[in-house]
Amino acid sequence: MADGSIGDSPGRPTESSGRFARLIEGDRAAILESYTESLVALHSPLAADPRARQQVLANGSDIITDVVESVRADIVLIDARYKRLAWTIGETRAGSELSPADSLRAAVIFFNVTVGTLTRHVADDPSLLRSFMMAMLALNESINMRIREASLSYTGYLLDRIHRAHLDERHRIARELHDRLGEGVSGALRQLELSELVTPGQPADPALHTALARNALTEAMARLRLVISDLRKDPVTSLEKALTDYIASAAPELDVRLRISGDEAWAAPTVLDEAFMIIREALRNAITHASPRLVLIAVQLAPHELRARVEDDGRGFDLHAYGSRDPAESAGLVTMRERAALIGGSLSLSSSLGQGTHVELVVPLPGRRDGQPG
Repeated sequence: MADGSIGDSPGRPTESSGRFARLIEGDRAAILESYTESLVALHSPLAADPRARQQVLANGSDIITDVVESVRADIVLIDARYKRLAWTIGETRAGSELSPADSLRAAVIFFNVTVGTLTRHVADDPSLLRSFMMAMLALNESINMRIREASLSYTGYLLDRIHRAHLDERHRIARELHDRLGEGVSGALRQLELSELVTPGQPADPALHTALARNALTEAMARLRLVISDLRKDPVTSLEKALTDYIASAAPELDVRLRISGDEAWAAPTVLDEAFMIIREALRNAITHASPRLVLIAVQLAPHELRARVEDDGRGFDLHAYGSRDPAESAGLVTMRERAALIGGSLSLSSSLGQGTHVELVVPLPGRRDGQPG
């Protein structure tokens, strides 16, 4: 037990203080029951959530114990173990996205219920007034200390989550730079190294390797501009508008047909944002590498699933020879698969020489399936 005195030095325990402590202990069940009923009547989310409700009752019972011990000793005594439960409550409510305002309202309700219950004893026996005042001091101190610790825990949890989000974003940027630029720059370096080699008895042709290096660096610069553009842009709020704008800017002369069905509100903003990146990369690959006459983009949204397809009638490629393809192009496909995995989805690709390419993204959504009861 950790103790803290309020005001002057503590008084001496008396027969009345012991009697009032026993009365409070006897009221424990009634206080907790009334407290729960008040939370339910006010539709508090703390009463609706089973884990939060259990924590609320455990916290209330511990506060009553602090009040009982303080009245019995005639000095405010707060059990130091309160911090353990307070920190758990703070983290749990932050993780459940429960508002701190709900916790403060619950604290006020508990205070009022406890005061209302104990006041009746003083009305019946005015000699208990001194013990009642000590009970109020202990009640206030116990509640305040718990709120303070839970608030620190709540804030710490959110700060830690923000820190993890920043780390995830840094890792994503590093992955983007590695996948989009690393292979292209490495390819250019290899071509430049080849241009410096001279095979005995054969004339050197550095121009060919220099041209290949130039193409690889041009591709890498294009991807760098794309990464920078991604970092500067605002999150996607309308998938249809974002795709329409990109098609207009990237392929104004190409026949690109876009069809989106369903309600975008069924998908989280993060899903829409990553889906746009994947579809855009698939379209960019088609424009850059496939020389198509027609590209079809179809996005179907349902409460349980987002499904997107990008099909082109371009030159296609041999999937069995995928490992020997242009490194810059293959890196783009790897990035698309990683983006799909980040939002819990999957990406499939089919292609054959002269038959175009078909890219399909499927992302499960948390909504109910059509036909199921709501």
